[in-house]
Amino acid sequence: MIHPYFWGKDPIGAEVGDGFRKAMVDNWWLFVCPSEKGCDDPLINPFVEEGNGSGLQKLGCERVIVVVAGDDILKDRGRLYYEKLVGSGWKGKAEYLETEGKDHVFHIIQPDCEEAKTVFKRLGAFFNDEP
Repeated sequence: MIHPYFWGKDPIGAEVGDGFRKAMVDNWWLFVCPSEKGCDDPLINPFVEEGNGSGLQKLGCERVIVVVAGDDILKDRGRLYYEKLVGSGWKGKAEYLETEGKDHVFHIIQPDCEEAKTVFKRLGAFFNDEP
């Protein structure tokens, strides 16, 4: 999962102190997926009552890497997914990579920066099942 896009109605982490970006992401989601469930739709929030992450232990793959950017408003949701996955009883192996000082999808916008190269190398190692 590279810069996963999870969200929710109730703010967590950096969202608590950044009402502007919280409202921006709320509005994007409501535009993309207008529903009565809003930002707590299980399509974007796997931890609401309907989804609540209880199915994570049944995840069909054996390995997951969650990659987030340190300045990304979505970072805390990606970290939460990783933590819930690891604590779910899932039998696989999970890895977490956070790139400090970078924002959402920086590796696409600046693929030649050192931080993007580090992410690409780590992903290559992950895909090749290297430590």
